[in-house]
Amino acid sequence: MRDDVTERTGSEVPEPVTETETNGPDESTQAPSPEETAWSGPGAWVVPALVAILGLVAVWGALTIEAPPNATRPGPGAFPGVVGVLLLITAVCMTVVNLRGPGSESGVSPLAWFEGRPVLIVLAGLVAHIALLEILGWLLAGALLFWIVAYAFGARAHLRDAIVALSISAAVQVGFSFGLGLNLPGGFLEVLL
Repeated sequence: MRDDVTERTGSEVPEPVTETETNGPDESTQAPSPEETAWSGPGAWVVPALVAILGLVAVWGALTIEAPPNATRPGPGAFPGVVGVLLLITAVCMTVVNLRGPGSESGVSPLAWFEGRPVLIVLAGLVAHIALLEILGWLLAGALLFWIVAYAFGARAHLRDAIVALSISAAVQVGFSFGLGLNLPGGFLEVLL
């Protein structure tokens, strides 16, 4: 068809513009993708350090927990101890990955799948939950924790998420109270009601 237009008009039709010409600079000048680039600098050590601290706190808590005299084996310190050891193992693995340097020969980090923002939001939510548990009580502090976790992983229907979080927190409170005979902290609601 291009030859037909050239014969009739005597001039050539310009070549069509391709997508690569309109999308800006070529790939060699673009910034590296954060999904494919290994962590570098001090930021690479933040998450392993936080995981190690949590693991140490869990192991320390498991070793220093006071078991009632009628407690059977394995005792109340078994579960926190196992979680603490697993957290320490995870921290060691993350440290080894950081010490090895950038990923494989292809330049892809072995942690390219990992996104730190949701993890840090959940950790901040756990810290807030622990700090507010005695003040607000389980019902509200647990609902806040569940809402923060939902937010961290992408939920953006805030009112619906708050209602679901409050429902789950209430179900856990009822389950602990009636099912296990354990009272979770009531906070200021216990005084008001």
